[in-house]
Amino acid sequence: MFAILGIVFTALSLFVFIPLLIILPNALTHPYQKYDFKGIEKNGIDKAAKVTSLQEIYNVTVNGQHPIIIGYEYENNGQSVSDKFETMDLDKINNLAVGSDIKVLVYEKQAMIKGLTSFTFPIQLFYLFPVLFLGFGLPALLSALIPALKTFTLYKNGIVKEAHVISVSLSQSPIGIISNQQKIVVNYYFINDYGTNIYSEATTSDLLILKDKKAGDIIKIFVSEKDENQSCLIPALEAMKNNWDISSVNLTKN
Repeated sequence: MFAILGIVFTALSLFVFIPLLIILPNALTHPYQKYDFKGIEKNGIDKAAKVTSLQEIYNVTVNGQHPIIIGYEYENNGQSVSDKFETMDLDKINNLAVGSDIKVLVYEKQAMIKGLTSFTFPIQLFYLFPVLFLGFGLPALLSALIPALKTFTLYKNGIVKEAHVISVSLSQSPIGIISNQQKIVVNYYFINDYGTNIYSEATTSDLLILKDKKAGDIIKIFVSEKDENQSCLIPALEAMKNNWDISSVNLTKN
């Protein structure tokens, strides 16, 4: 179930993020908001300009106040240039009106009003939504995928061992609570080549184990060649599907 949730939330985050990445920069950002204001402040040339419009943006509110877009015109190389500048420095522009004289800094066909700080709506906030989905989906996906990959590797390359059952119990795991599926927890140990008992625990949904196995019984397990602390049960259904002989002591994988 965690795998399904992980896939859904991860896919949903990508489904939301990719369109936002393509659409938002063009849809919500005006050309004058992309200017290199640091470069303009450092290298800009003073120009005289006149205010041509003042527009309050009511759909954006910061601390109860709205940003103002100031339209202005100036001459550059004998040509009249119209541009805009958005700011939240409301105290500094109280006396501005259409026709007011202002100073602008011009650098490489970009300009800003001198003495004011530019305001750009933080469109990055929209990216938080897919990040939240990804923040839940990716860990959920990995929590299900990593154990599944380990089990797959054991199925493919594991060494067959006989293990002794310590206990078999019914458990309601977090995954089981979500999926309403009961799980069986099997505690067991096997003896390695050096005569040491290696203890482990496995979870399965095979309810027949409750009926067929009890403490002291022998079960077949796969053990990792590289790490004997990694092992898993050999499920009867998987053995049947792959024609594994689980009736003999020396189980073989065909």
